[in-house]
This record gives sequence, structure tokens and C-alpha cells, in this order.
Amino acid sequence: MRVSSGVAVAGAVLACGLLLAPVAEAGALPVSSYLPPEAIVSLAAGEGLRASSVGAAAALTLAPNHPAARAMAVDLASEKPDVVVEALLLWKKPHSANPTAEHLAVYNILRSVGSLTGIEYYSASRKKMRLFYDYSSLVTGPDGATPVTDRALSALPRAETLYARQKDLSFGDNIYKLELSSGDDYVRSLSVNLTTMRYGILPVAGSGNLRVRALIIITDDAIVFYAVSSAKATIIPGVRNKLENSFGNRAEAIYEWFSHKADEAWQRLP
Repeated sequence: MRVSSGVAVAGAVLACGLLLAPVAEAGALPVSSYLPPEAIVSLAAGEGLRASSVGAAAALTLAPNHPAARAMAVDLASEKPDVVVEALLLWKKPHSANPTAEHLAVYNILRSVGSLTGIEYYSASRKKMRLFYDYSSLVTGPDGATPVTDRALSALPRAETLYARQKDLSFGDNIYKLELSSGDDYVRSLSVNLTTMRYGILPVAGSGNLRVRALIIITDDAIVFYAVSSAKATIIPGVRNKLENSFGNRAEAIYEWFSHKADEAWQRLP
């Protein structure tokens, strides 16, 4: 399955107890340390891998071989979601740069929530590209009252909590909490809805019941992009398949957004 053009990511703002952490300068490991050979072949050919599972069988099947991915699986098992949708993709670095600079660039991309305004994704139901976020901005807190302009950090945090308001043409105008964290070879994010999400007029996920995770692993010559959407959702006939397709297409749109921003960032890296 080829990655659709478009862009997106569930986001947020205002640092809440920001912890700084030095990045290890040790050489990055190859992609083969994290992914099996068959996955690497598909991803190197420009294809994205997608999987979905529902009900009691909801679990991760595409997760990279990485401690952060294993922690993600443990968290999902405790949450018992009704729907889990995974997307695995690979971005090839145009060149290798300073490891600390690469790590910080990836982190700053994930926190640039305002740049999501106007992005598109492929709508399976409409069979065409559709506007994803009509509005996206970091805000000062969970009330979503005051927008905050994106800014790039000059040092890599170990952890940060942000908030965002995003108007999604499928799921409405909502507030999200975004938790970002980093380790020696990765950056990860967790976005959680703080308001009830609706699919059209139908409520599908109450507060805290939709979670979008991204794990970005920095390897020697590429970046592994792994996204997982999960929901405890009000499932009625005809809606579950729509949710699965929507989550998958949106994850690929997030990757398109990320890869475009990474292309720009790498042009500036030493």
C-alpha cells in the first residue's frame, strides 16, 4: 500500500514541567536492528504497512523491536481499546548529520502543531483528498482558550506536556493533551482527546477514549515512523470500518506531513 499524499498529526502545547536531557552521541544502529527483513523490503520500496484489530483481539502486530514499542503494547493492553490501527513507514535520510541536531529536529517537528492547519488526507468514503484540519494550534491549557505560536526548542527535553485545539472536519472541534518524550534513539508522542469526539453527529469517543501514539526511531541512515491509533468507541453498524479506514489514512497523512517537514529540516542540518 502506497502512502497517500496529505498530512496530519494530532497535536498540542504549553510546556508543563519540561525536563531537559542530553542526547547520546553514539553511532545510530541500522534499521535491521528494529525491523524484520520483509518489512524493510516493503518500506524501502516506498510502501507503508498497515494493520488493524478490534475487540478482545486488539493488539500490536507491526511494532518495531524497541523498548518504547514494547512499553506501548503494555499500555494498550491495560487500556483495552475497541479498535487499534497501526501504520509503519520509513523515511530515508538525505544525509547523516550531527546526532544531537537530528534528534532535536525530529522533536521540534512533532511539536509544530500549528503547521497542521490546512493539511489534507485521503478520504476512503469520498475517494478523494479532503481537508484534515481546518484549524490547529497549540494553546495555553486544557480550556483551549488562548492560542500559542509554534516555537522550536534549542535543547532536547526528556519530557513535555502540551495542549492543542484542532478543528477536524470529520471529528469536530476538540482539545487534546499531547505528551512528548525522548530517549537515546527515539522521540515519541501520545495525544489524548479531552473533549467528546463525534463522527458527524454521532458521538464515537468520550473524553480520554481516543489515543494517537507515534514512535520515531532514528537509525543510521533512515527514520522509522510508527503510528498507533486506538479508541474506546461507540461502535454502531457501519461506523467501525469507517473509523479503521479513517485512522489508517490519517496516520499515513501524518507521515506525509512529517516527511515534508523532515526534508526541510535536514537541509539546514550540519
